[in-house]
Amino acid sequence: MNIFFNTTQPHAPCSVFYIDALKRLDNVTFHNQDFNKCDIALFMTYDHMLIKGVKESYPHLKIGIIDPRSSAVYESTKYCDFIIIDSIEMEDFWRMSRKPIFKYVEYPDIQYMQKTHEKKDKITIGYHGNQIHLECMAENVTPALNELGKKYNLELLIMHNGHRPSGEEEWYPQNISVRHVPWSMDHYIKYLAESDIGIVPNNLIHDTSAKNLIKTNKNFNYTNDDYSLRFKMPSNPGRFVIFGKLGIPVVSDFYPSAIQYLQNNVGFVAHSSAGWHHCLEKLITSHQLRQEMGGNLQSLVRQQFDFDVQNEKLISFLGGII
Repeated sequence: MNIFFNTTQPHAPCSVFYIDALKRLDNVTFHNQDFNKCDIALFMTYDHMLIKGVKESYPHLKIGIIDPRSSAVYESTKYCDFIIIDSIEMEDFWRMSRKPIFKYVEYPDIQYMQKTHEKKDKITIGYHGNQIHLECMAENVTPALNELGKKYNLELLIMHNGHRPSGEEEWYPQNISVRHVPWSMDHYIKYLAESDIGIVPNNLIHDTSAKNLIKTNKNFNYTNDDYSLRFKMPSNPGRFVIFGKLGIPVVSDFYPSAIQYLQNNVGFVAHSSAGWHHCLEKLITSHQLRQEMGGNLQSLVRQQFDFDVQNEKLISFLGGII
């Protein structure tokens, strides 16, 4: 089985992550491929005309669309044979394509680390992601950090590719120190690995008041106690997988991928400010719990998300396609 991987944005983070994962396979090529010699072609692109043209010129070729992050890719699904996604959220969305779907979770290719958690005076809480998810902290995560900062010596380490925060942002905590680290591949090991606890804010801020909910039935009992969650379709496990590779326990927002995996002492999920406060405080006050949960998360990553494990499953899936 000969496989060709093509992306129109080779330097985009998701492309880099998939390339690093798939290059472990001897039968995957990335450049100057003769489609006549290929069985499978994987495309990361929004260009449906490219996929249409390849399919029409090489009808023997089985084409997969990988990591379709927007409904703008829908036109391309008419010319593909299968789709590769990275989460239960994305899987549910793309069931509308009626095409076979395989889940492959991509993330930065960093080494596993065996972390020893110790009792210490200052606790570092780590974050990695983009600017949007930092802003998601404002409603529930930041109030919890502000309260905890009155009681414990805390540092928030943020690693992202946005601008350095000014300290005036709504999400910026007031009672703890904040250290900004620019994103780069080597900074996961150099800086993020210093974290004692990882956080994964994810859910988007939106108006959750009952008066603004669409009432389909006037007798339905909407109240301000209801939970109304909004998360992006391409939400995925990748951000907590990284903490798992580093042996760091996590507290995550409620979203399907987190709820799917962060159970049975593998991690915590929270939504309310009180929930975030409770989960973070449990980890802040117990290095033994940090050790246990960080180890459990790393075991989950090794068993389900390790690239060699996923590649073996991928080859089996593709064998059924051709």
